[in-house]
Amino acid sequence: MLPAGDVTFMFTDIEGSTRLASGLGAEPYRIVLHRHRALIREVLRRHRGTEIETEGDSFFVVFDDAHGAACAAVGIQTALREAPWPDLGLGKGPIRPRVRIGLHTGEAWPSAGGYATPEVHRTARICGAAHGDQVLASAQHAAAAGLGSRSLERLGHFELRGLPGTTELVQLHAPGLPSEFPPPPIRPHRHNLPADLKAPVDRPGEYRELDRAFAGHRLVTVTGLDGCGKTTLVRAWARRRVQMQPDGVWYCRPGQDIGASLLQAMGKPDDSLGRGIESAIDHLRDRQALLVLDDVDRTHARAVENLLRECPAITILAAGVRPLELPGEAKRALQPPPVEVSSAMLAGFCEDRGASWTDADCRGLAASVEGFVPALRALADVTAFGSPTAALRRLRDDPVVTLDAGGRFRAAVDDAVALISGPARAVLLELAARGDGASVDEVLDLCRQRDGSLEALVELVDVALVVIERPAMEQALYRVPTPLRWLLCGPSAEPATVPPNLARHLASAVKIDAGLARTRLPI
Repeated sequence: MLPAGDVTFMFTDIEGSTRLASGLGAEPYRIVLHRHRALIREVLRRHRGTEIETEGDSFFVVFDDAHGAACAAVGIQTALREAPWPDLGLGKGPIRPRVRIGLHTGEAWPSAGGYATPEVHRTARICGAAHGDQVLASAQHAAAAGLGSRSLERLGHFELRGLPGTTELVQLHAPGLPSEFPPPPIRPHRHNLPADLKAPVDRPGEYRELDRAFAGHRLVTVTGLDGCGKTTLVRAWARRRVQMQPDGVWYCRPGQDIGASLLQAMGKPDDSLGRGIESAIDHLRDRQALLVLDDVDRTHARAVENLLRECPAITILAAGVRPLELPGEAKRALQPPPVEVSSAMLAGFCEDRGASWTDADCRGLAASVEGFVPALRALADVTAFGSPTAALRRLRDDPVVTLDAGGRFRAAVDDAVALISGPARAVLLELAARGDGASVDEVLDLCRQRDGSLEALVELVDVALVVIERPAMEQALYRVPTPLRWLLCGPSAEPATVPPNLARHLASAVKIDAGLARTRLPI
C-alpha cells in the first residue's frame, strides 16, 4: 500500500549515462547498470522504500518516513562507493557509475498506482540539479527528517523549471562521502529586486555612505521627502550587494503586515494563522540576508526590532519619510545630489517625456535648483516640451510660478510640512529666511528667541527639508534648499510672503534641549 499524507519522494539516476553507455558498449554497460540496480534495491529494501517506477538508469521511490529516506539516500551512495566494480577488460579499470539523488517531502495522495502531484516534478528537478555522488534535498525534506546542521549544507534558494516560487536546496553530508561539489546547474534565487525599466543614475557618493553605515550597523534608514529618489537609491545599492549576501537580498513594501510581505518577497507561503512576522523570523533566524524595506513608517518599528533581535545575521536597509528611531539605527537623510548626478537625473526625466536633452544641456538648470529632486521633477515638463535654456530663463524670471506650474511641487511641499511638528515648522520658516544657512550656535539662538527646541532641527534634517553644508571641517551649516525657500518665502526670502496653505501649518516652537541636540547633529 502506497504511503499518503506527508510522503517523501526520491529520484536517482546515473550522471552522464548516455555518454557512459556509448563509451562502454551495450554489454559492458548492461553489466554496470544491473549491478547498480541490485545495490540500490538492497538499500531500499532495508529502509522500506517503495519502488514506483524504474526506467533505464533511473529510480522513482517513495517513503512514508522522511528520516528513513535520508538514510536510504546516504546508504545508496555509500554502497555504490564501497562495492567492488568489474574491470570489464576495457583497459579502463573498474567502472563505477556516479549516481545523483534528489529528495523532497510534501503532501501527496496515491492515485492509480502512482502520484499526480507537483511534488513529484519538484523531486525530479532536484535530482536533475545534483551532481554524481551527491544527495540534494529540499529544505522541507530536511526539516521533516529532523536533520541537524552537521548533516547538511544549505545551498540557497533556486528556481526549478516549470514550478512556481522557489525551492531551498540542501546537500546531505555523511562520513566517507564527498562533500565538495560545484554549484547546482540551475538558476539561484538570490533576490527579488524589481527589474529596472531603465538604468538608474549612479549616485556613488550615496553608495559609499551606505557602505560606511553598514560597516558598523545592522539597520540603516534612508529618509527624505516623497519623490526624492529613495526607492531608486536603495534598490540600486542593494543590487550591488546581491553577491555578498549568502542568503539573498529581499525587497518589499511592508504595508499593513510586514511579515506577510517578507514571506511573499522570499517566495514562501503565507502563514495561514496570520502570524506572518513569526513565520518570517523562523525562516530568517539563521540566514545571512539583506532586507530592503521600502516606504516604512514608525508603525513598523516594533516588527523591525523583533527581526533584528531574533535574526542576528540579517541586516536591514529601510527607506521612509522619517527614521524608525530604534536603538542602533544609522540614519541617512538623502541630501540633494551633486550637479553631475542631478543633471543626469533631469535629463532622464526629460527622456521619459520624449525629449533627448543631454546631461550637459541640463547642467545649468539642475545647478540652479541645487539638485533638489522634487524641483527637478517639477521642471521636467517645461524642460522637455521647451528647452533647458528656456526653462532656466523662466525660472530666473519667476521661480515659484515656473516650479509650480501644475501645482504638484507646492502640493508635495505642503504634504511634507504637514508631517513635521509645530516647532520644526517654525524653525523651517526661520531658516528659509536665511539664504546662507545657520550654524548650530545660530540655530540655538534662533530657538531661544522662540522658546523652542533644537530637536526641531534634527527633525528637519531627518526628513531632508534642511540640507547640511560643511564649508570648514570644524563647523556645519544648516540651510533650506533654495527651491523650497522660494516657495516658503518668495524669491526675496521675505517670510511675510509664505503661501496661506503653508502658513496654516506654522506654529511656535517649544522649549530647547541643547544638550540632546548637540549629540545628534554634526557640528
